[in-house]
Amino acid sequence: MWPQLAMLAVQGSAVWAVFTRYRRSPSLIRMPWLLLGLAVLMQVLWAGTNLLATELGDKSGYLAALATVLSGLYVIPCMFMVTRSFALNEPRAVAVLDLVLSCMVAVLVYQFFTKMLSGPLASDPSSIYVVVYLADAIDFSLAIMAMLRLFGGRSFRWRFFYYAASAYLLVNATVATIYNRIEMHGLPWWAGSLIDIPHALLVVVALRQPPRWLRAYRPSLAVSQTIASFAPILLSMMVVMLGISASRINFVLSLLVGCAAVLFYGLRMAFIQSRNMDRQRAVDLSTWRLEQQVGRDPLTGIANRTTLDTRLREALEEGHRTGSHCSVLMVDIDFFKQYNDSLGHIAGDACLIQVAGALSRSRVRVHDLVARYGGEEFAIVLVDTSAEAAQEVARRLIDTIERLQIAHPACPLGRITVSVGIATQTPQTPMDPVAVLDEADRALYRAKSNGRNRYELAMRTAFDPPAVLPGAG
Repeated sequence: MWPQLAMLAVQGSAVWAVFTRYRRSPSLIRMPWLLLGLAVLMQVLWAGTNLLATELGDKSGYLAALATVLSGLYVIPCMFMVTRSFALNEPRAVAVLDLVLSCMVAVLVYQFFTKMLSGPLASDPSSIYVVVYLADAIDFSLAIMAMLRLFGGRSFRWRFFYYAASAYLLVNATVATIYNRIEMHGLPWWAGSLIDIPHALLVVVALRQPPRWLRAYRPSLAVSQTIASFAPILLSMMVVMLGISASRINFVLSLLVGCAAVLFYGLRMAFIQSRNMDRQRAVDLSTWRLEQQVGRDPLTGIANRTTLDTRLREALEEGHRTGSHCSVLMVDIDFFKQYNDSLGHIAGDACLIQVAGALSRSRVRVHDLVARYGGEEFAIVLVDTSAEAAQEVARRLIDTIERLQIAHPACPLGRITVSVGIATQTPQTPMDPVAVLDEADRALYRAKSNGRNRYELAMRTAFDPPAVLPGAG
């Protein structure tokens, strides 16, 4: 009795040490410490049940079977602590799937151990070996996975936890392998002290200062992500392993559980991938919005000067490469200073917004660009557009602005009008947006000098028609 009480005392100390570390840890890492404490508590219940069987007698063998089941159930919290990501943003459905799968493990462990260690199968030596080998496979798989998580931990606190967990699980797996084989031939008086070794080690590791290398070691992001991605498959692998082993007890149940393990793993990955895709879409949308904000004029919402220079350079390079030259329209609101002086800057801002919207709606094609050049000036980049086609666009824009019927007391026509300067790329045009914009600006200046509400070409050709609109001046 005294050796068993000593075993309970050491195991209880291990539970106390783990829960002490649990209280000292930040909230995010408390859950794995709690799971490790539950795993050790299962071992305490196993030892306590064995003590009851010794003191009260166990002719039916049910207490021994219960003790074995309790010992086997410690793998469930261990599975959680080595396979879960413990990420705050992990889908709730993933946690539910893992919980259901763990309950299936509990059912299989109960079915397997109770059938193999009691009843007709208990008299067959091969049944005992099946249980022992399965326990070895599970114990060492958990230990190896904990060590992998140790070497994949990016945070020191996570590395320390998996350092404690892997030390306990590895020594416990080794001790269990030796203990189970000794038990098959009758336990000597000192055998119980073997069980104390992993629990005493856990007390020391959990309470003493961690080794220096644990702080110095830091895995790469690729290693950490690879190990974290691989960890969840262990839970499904163990369920399949248990299902195969339990097939001789209940084939239908084992088949269903094995299929569920594969299905749940697939669903788990689908949920995670769906969440990642949602995140990526959100990031892409935020990036797009940021790009839009950075490249947009804050007042009018159309492209700003930076975007204009970039797009015009691309259009010039494309035109030079393909021979399909672009055209640039420089648009200026006539008598805009007088408009501001007479109606105020708030009305002036509203006018700029209306004109910018009208210019944007009047674009020939989607890939053309309307930008605010500065003040009351706008620039339009027409990709793959000849001088003749650019003139048609200019006519339409001038007509569109007139139809807005924005009252302008200081304008001869009594409404807002615009003047337009046109520059069309030629093989001799330099690949410099500033040069092309300057050429269009000079044409705009000439349009204003010639009476406004009209367009002018920077380089006149023989087939160009007169630039004055009927009624303009």
